[in-house]
Amino acid sequence: MITLKKKFSDITNFVFNKKVIVRVDLNLPYFDGKISDFTRVEKILPTIDFLLKNQAKIILISHFGRPKSENKLEFSLDIIKEDVEKIFKKKILFCEDSLKTLKRDKIEKLFNSNDIILMENIRFYEEEAKNDEGFSKKIAGLGDIYINECFSGSHRAHSSIVGIPKFLPSFPGILLENEISNLKNLITSNNSSTIAVFGGSKISTKLKIVEFYLNKFSKVIFGGAMANTFLKAKNIEIGSSLYEKSMVKTAKQLIEKFSEKILLPEDVITEAKTSKDIEVKPLDKILKGDNILDIGPKTRLKFYNEIIKTDKLLWNGPLGYFEKKPFDEGTGFVVKAVKNNKNKNFFSVAGGGDTISLLKQVDAFQHFSFISTGGGAFLEFIRGDGLPGLDSLNE
Repeated sequence: MITLKKKFSDITNFVFNKKVIVRVDLNLPYFDGKISDFTRVEKILPTIDFLLKNQAKIILISHFGRPKSENKLEFSLDIIKEDVEKIFKKKILFCEDSLKTLKRDKIEKLFNSNDIILMENIRFYEEEAKNDEGFSKKIAGLGDIYINECFSGSHRAHSSIVGIPKFLPSFPGILLENEISNLKNLITSNNSSTIAVFGGSKISTKLKIVEFYLNKFSKVIFGGAMANTFLKAKNIEIGSSLYEKSMVKTAKQLIEKFSEKILLPEDVITEAKTSKDIEVKPLDKILKGDNILDIGPKTRLKFYNEIIKTDKLLWNGPLGYFEKKPFDEGTGFVVKAVKNNKNKNFFSVAGGGDTISLLKQVDAFQHFSFISTGGGAFLEFIRGDGLPGLDSLNE
C-alpha cells in the first residue's frame, strides 16, 4: 500500500513568493481544433489558486499527446494555452525557450510581469522519457519547489516525474492527495461484492492488471473491443470487429481460469461492413462482414443488474464505440446502475481519459463517488504496486 510521507499542507510555511515547478497533466482531448473536456484542468485549479494566493510564481510543465519529430506543431501546448487561461481566470505566458538552454535569470525577468509560465510540451525532449539526470537538474534549477500534480503520469519514470524531485524540495498537489485517498478506499475494501468494468480497445496494455482484478474482485465485466478478444478466444464469430490477435491465447487462459468471474456480452449491436445496416444480434448470428460496435439490450440489462447490487465498483473504458452515436447507448444504459445503486456503503471510482469523456457524454460523471484523472496510473495504483512518481516524493 502506497502512503505519502508528505502532504500538500507541508508547503504552507515556505511557499510565499517562491518559484514553484508544478508538473500537471494538460493532455486534454483535442478534436477538430477544440478541447472536448476540461476535467484535468479543473481538478488542478485548487492547487493553482492556493499558490497564487500565496504570491508564488508558477512554472507549469506538462505533456500533450505523443509527439514525433515530424508533427511537433500539432502538439504544442501553445494551442491550448488560451483555453487553460479561461479555466484559471488568469493570464499565462507561454515560453517556447528550450528547457535545455533556458536560464534562471530569464525566468526571473519573465516573472516580473507574469505569475504563471507554461513551458513547451515536455515530450518534445527525448531526455524526458530517458529520465536524463542532467536534464532533470537543469529544469530543477529554474525553481525553488517542485509539486507533483500529475497523478496520471506518476506511473512513468520520466525526468519531470521522478528526476526533478532529486534536486528540489518536493510535495504532492491537492489533486494527487485526493487521488490516493479515494483509490485507497477502493482497494482496502473487505466487501464480498466488488465489480470491475473494463472497456476500450486494448487488452495487452491492461493484461497484468486484468488478471489482478480477476483474482481480487467478485466479477469483471468486459465490453468494447476488449470483449471481442475474449469472444474470439471462445471461437465465437466476431466478423470484422476490432480485437487483439496476439492476446487471444492469453484471453483463452483467463477464461479457463476465471470462467465464473468473467462477464461477457450475450448480444451485440453490429454495423454491416457494406450496407452500414445496424442490427441487434445474438452471438450466434454474427456474420463475417459485421462490425461489433456496442453491447446489445440483453447484455445491458445483465450488466446493469450486476452493478446495481454491488458494494464497490471500478470502471475503466467504454462498453462500445462511444464516439459515434448510437453506439454510446450501451454504456449510457449500464452506467445508470451507478446512480440507482442504493447500497448504503456503495463506493464507485472511474478513471482514464476516454472514461471521463464518455461519462460526461452520457451525463453520468456526477454519479460516481470519485473520478480519477489517471488511466494507466489509476489501474497500476489499485494493484498496490509502487508508482515511480509517488515513490520519488517519499525519498
